[in-house]
Amino acid sequence: MSQPRKVLIVIGHPDGQSYCRAIGDAYAAGLPAGCETELLALGDLEFDPVLRYGYRQHMKDDPVIERSQELVRWAEHIVFVFPVWWTAVPSLLKGWFERVFTPRFAYNMDNSSLFTLAFRTRRHLKGRTATVIATYHGPPWYYPLIGCSPVRVVRRQMLGNCGIKTTQVLRLGWLDSPKKDSQARREAFLAKVTTTAGALAKQ
Repeated sequence: MSQPRKVLIVIGHPDGQSYCRAIGDAYAAGLPAGCETELLALGDLEFDPVLRYGYRQHMKDDPVIERSQELVRWAEHIVFVFPVWWTAVPSLLKGWFERVFTPRFAYNMDNSSLFTLAFRTRRHLKGRTATVIATYHGPPWYYPLIGCSPVRVVRRQMLGNCGIKTTQVLRLGWLDSPKKDSQARREAFLAKVTTTAGALAKQ
């Protein structure tokens, strides 16, 4: 696989000064020379993250959503950085997915039967790859044990059903833990993120 040259980084934390933003910056800093980078910090953008009518009616055109779709089309590799809250991605990121990864843009699905749902989904975003980076207040291994793995949902359902293949996954647990978290530990993870970005050409 050739090295992706166009990289979109999506920060799913609503706080512009969060550790997730530092992770996104670290990934951008580690990308191989020649990469073009775009950043979408969702907390800095003004858009309605609620899919008001479901799929019954198209919502009013939104410049943020339109720009997001343009960047997804442009990107060869997309990086998603988010915290895990209540066993899921933040509502802001979930709403962005619902508004941006819409039918006809990201996929078309024939859901007339279980067979067609599984084998006749048209994935319009094929050819793109992704990195998923998640932070947790608890241990990352706990979530798959209870059947609630947000990273798996993002990889297989949100991205996989649209044709995007996740090639890199990083997790950091125990954030804000009095006994386990520290500045040195966070800085070591940022260094790991930078190294992971540098290895993008080898994926």
